[in-house]
Amino acid sequence: MKPRRARRRLRISDLGVLCGSLSVFLVATLVAQAPAAPRVGPVPESQWTDEQRAIATQFASSGMTNAIATYLHYPALAQALLTHERYISTASRLPPRHRLLLGLRTAWLARSDYLWAHRVAAARRDGFTAAEIATVARVPGTAWPDAFEAALIRAADELHVDSFLSDESWRLLTARYDINQTIDLVDTVGAYTIHAGILNSMGVQLESGLTERRPVDVPYKLAAMRTNIRLLGKEPRIPPVPAKNPDGTVRQTANVFQTFVRNPPADRVRGAINNHVNSRSTLSPRQRELLLMRIGVLCRSEYEYAAHNRVGRRAGMTDADIERILRGPGSGGDPIEDALLRATDELHERDAIAPETWKTLTGAFDTRQLFDVLVAVGGYRSTSMLINTAGVQLDANMADVRFPPSLR
Repeated sequence: MKPRRARRRLRISDLGVLCGSLSVFLVATLVAQAPAAPRVGPVPESQWTDEQRAIATQFASSGMTNAIATYLHYPALAQALLTHERYISTASRLPPRHRLLLGLRTAWLARSDYLWAHRVAAARRDGFTAAEIATVARVPGTAWPDAFEAALIRAADELHVDSFLSDESWRLLTARYDINQTIDLVDTVGAYTIHAGILNSMGVQLESGLTERRPVDVPYKLAAMRTNIRLLGKEPRIPPVPAKNPDGTVRQTANVFQTFVRNPPADRVRGAINNHVNSRSTLSPRQRELLLMRIGVLCRSEYEYAAHNRVGRRAGMTDADIERILRGPGSGGDPIEDALLRATDELHERDAIAPETWKTLTGAFDTRQLFDVLVAVGGYRSTSMLINTAGVQLDANMADVRFPPSLR
């Protein structure tokens, strides 16, 4: 097994060698992801517009954080991201302790000191002991005493690495959780993954009052590995709900929409992020679809790849463009588009855009466009976790745009 820090150089066609049962493996020693100084600084209160002030009032009534003040650069996106975060941290169907456990483990997996410190503070308020918090970073090397909570930790690892819950995890988790709770579980890991990519890449710094940091003396071990296991052509774990017209007749609509509408509160707040990506992004349609197709490939989400292949072609993509997306960065083409592919791979592998790639992107994009790069990749990585885990089947019009055989 190659170490994680080198895996982003693998071609997707090489992933077949990674098939097999899930296992624990040593990846790398933890390193800080966020730059030592902000790449994008918080918006000073003296410069807030009325729109920004309204968001601060809504989401920072107990105190402004550097994350929220940074998100204020882009109020429309901040509204969607922070509403979703509030849902998964305070209002989902999961027990509060389970939300915190998933948030802590995801912060660890994403190497986010910022998320880790804030989740630790929340966990302490909820009664987590210092030993439990330390053990979150040390599993699977150190056993977790509660079997169901151990399954939650393993689920976070599987989703982070493979964008998929294994059959065994699905069996263990659905023995206690109903379908909507299971959707909330996946959504929690996905949401914190979105935020980690933004916070790490923009260099959002911890506030002076927070002293917690991820333990740096703990080897970075995961309880999962990448697989080629997906549920296409099989019975979905979460069957879609038929969409009905007012007169009771069934109308044709995409399987993905009819799957996650089972959990309306989560679907509404997550949908606002996806709607932003698809309808309000400051990126060109071609740039947006390049990001969405590439993250679909990396997450092995054939549904996402097929859906956005069609949109990308309507935006002018050719067969050669699609081939470059499949092959990944370094395969030629426009240098800015190649940087977007690199950024996608770096976010998927390290939850942060590397300095050289960031430098290239900042030469071409303004702050809101950079946000849109990050939320496109993170948002559709999160969506791929849900699609893969639920077993959403391809729509009838996707038969001609499937992954090439080498990627299945």
